[in-house]
Amino acid sequence: MLALVAAACSKGPTAPSGPPTTLNVSLNSAAWQTISDPQPFPLRNEGSALVFDFPSSGSMHYLFTPSTRAALRGTLVVTLQVATTDTVVFNPLDTASCNLLPSARPFFWANDSGNGNFDRWWSNPRAYALAAGGTTISVPLQAEHWSSVDGKFGNADGETRFGFEKALLNVTRLGLTFGGGCSFGHGIRVSGGTAKFTLTEYAIR
Repeated sequence: MLALVAAACSKGPTAPSGPPTTLNVSLNSAAWQTISDPQPFPLRNEGSALVFDFPSSGSMHYLFTPSTRAALRGTLVVTLQVATTDTVVFNPLDTASCNLLPSARPFFWANDSGNGNFDRWWSNPRAYALAAGGTTISVPLQAEHWSSVDGKFGNADGETRFGFEKALLNVTRLGLTFGGGCSFGHGIRVSGGTAKFTLTEYAIR
């Protein structure tokens, strides 16, 4: 009996099951926070959309809001637009050459509770390469579509899958990060023009 109990405990957390989560995240600017320069960063609403202007003398790294659901399942859906002027250039603060274009990328953040490098997970490879235009990014909340702080996909091995599934049961924040070079969230600044970022939907379906 003790052996059976020990074996059951060693399996770790079980990924959320049942019907998908339905969650429409509020885009009220007062509910969102940033990791950025300057800090706090000026966010605003235009109608129901969340908007900010990329800085030229600072940088935007993380944009996030508290999650109202700890356990998530389904597909994360993000709709965004970028409007530019002149010959704007998006400059990543990470200048290492890993051929990662300046991008906006969905991510979620969990209460680490001893979860090590498995508290933050990024959509990989689905992201938006920053340029004038817009898109809807849809990312299933499944291990093979997300990578961790150390760049390992959620299905890489048993330890990483354990970390991913534990994180999905303990989500505290939802958002996007901005980066390029060799990093997903080390920051973006612009030069040669202006760029406005507009978030019109952030949801779990």
